[in-house]
Amino acid sequence: MLEQLKQKLKTAVNFPSPPAVAQQIVALAADPQVDVARVAKAIGNDPGLTAKVLRVANSPLYSHQRKSENLRQALVVLGLNGATTLALSFSLVGAYKKVDGTGMDYNRYWRRAILAASAARVIAVHQGNRQSDDVFLAALLEEIAVLAIDRVQADFYRDLPPQAGHAQLVAFERARLGIDHAGFGAWLLNHWQLPEILVQTVESSHDPAALDPATRVGQAARCVALGTECAEILMTAGTPAALKDLSAHAAAWLGWNDETLSEVMGRVVEGIPEIERLFETDLVSADAAGGILDQARELLMIRNLQAFEQVNALRQTTEHLEARTIALQGQHRRDSLTGVFNRGHLDVVLEQEFQAALLGRWPLSVVFVDLDRFKLINDTHGHAAGDAVLAGAAQLLQKAARETDVVARYGGEEFVVVLPGLPAEGAAVFCDRLLGRFRASRHDVAGKALTVTASLGLATHTPEAPFSSAAQLVEAADRAVYEAKRCGRNRMMRHDPARLPRTG
Repeated sequence: MLEQLKQKLKTAVNFPSPPAVAQQIVALAADPQVDVARVAKAIGNDPGLTAKVLRVANSPLYSHQRKSENLRQALVVLGLNGATTLALSFSLVGAYKKVDGTGMDYNRYWRRAILAASAARVIAVHQGNRQSDDVFLAALLEEIAVLAIDRVQADFYRDLPPQAGHAQLVAFERARLGIDHAGFGAWLLNHWQLPEILVQTVESSHDPAALDPATRVGQAARCVALGTECAEILMTAGTPAALKDLSAHAAAWLGWNDETLSEVMGRVVEGIPEIERLFETDLVSADAAGGILDQARELLMIRNLQAFEQVNALRQTTEHLEARTIALQGQHRRDSLTGVFNRGHLDVVLEQEFQAALLGRWPLSVVFVDLDRFKLINDTHGHAAGDAVLAGAAQLLQKAARETDVVARYGGEEFVVVLPGLPAEGAAVFCDRLLGRFRASRHDVAGKALTVTASLGLATHTPEAPFSSAAQLVEAADRAVYEAKRCGRNRMMRHDPARLPRTG
């Protein structure tokens, strides 16, 4: 079937070779003696193409301070290689976007291709790749064979689900042809006599790790592959599994951590409105893109996405065990006065979360909460009033906590909040918010509105600053809350190993 498709494409009328202006640009790009005047003349033959190149030169995506008033100035600003590559991009897109769909959603195809190209260029720029426009064009044409196949054999993709992702598409093609669209696309681009660097980049984009990252093609193929994955996430509202793959590939191919990946994805999303303007097409709505980015950043905050999946699995197992425990023990896990977990259950949960943190190498924070001057409330208003304040404080803690957090009464007027997976900085933000809620709280005591503040002690276990046991972690938070009270109450103090040494 593969050879039949090649023969059909060689003689296809409904999927022709690139237009004359594109072929002229390719010839100019291959000429080492080319100058601005010849490139300007070739592009200037197409008024629409001229307008697009000028628009790019003055686009905020390129951050040029000097405005280009004419095509010659634009070519100087963009550079000959960048200008010819971008002109070729616009020319090819303009030609092949006019091709009518047969067995596939062409609008979705072009949205994904343009998003992938935009993302790949942002990645290349972040990497300091001077050929970022070449990367843009390679990513734009990475799936060009899909269009070609669909045009000459309309039923080829008939059995592929309309919303199939990139991985499904590749698997489908390899099963039917023994080759995927990257390999077939490289053949097609070579048949069109497009630049060899473009052919090689497209051909290698599905296995960029096989190439030396120090080579030009190796660098470009990695950017194209990651750009395709970014586009997939934006098109499908990114699943945790897709983000896990993207994170792993960004780390393996470019040495990025998740903070860098999150930053680059933010730049991709910020650039979408301008890319839509340049290509005169709708890609992803601003609200949808922002929501997807927020979701991605939330997931990427956990440094190891594999650990994130383990956390979920462990938590599901824990929830299942907890459900069985509730059935057997009824309300024995709850404090009868406040309704939050009691000290006995806190000890069990703390040990479980501590072991999970050790296994997954993620942080575990504990906040010790001690109500300020609580004895005075009992002495002044009676124990019934004190009980009402305790119940109100417990409700305040539960409302402030996440679903995955654990709130327990430690004893008397003391509470403990367990924050799985939350590092010290995030836990400090939680504590600041909690202090604000206590200060704004009003408890109805004997017909009077009474405000009760709290002192907080925070301690965090991390792989870099570990505790030897869950009990030691709680003791550290307890010592920190004592320090908060000593310093005037109504504040949070963090456990400081230098000032508050741990006990063995």
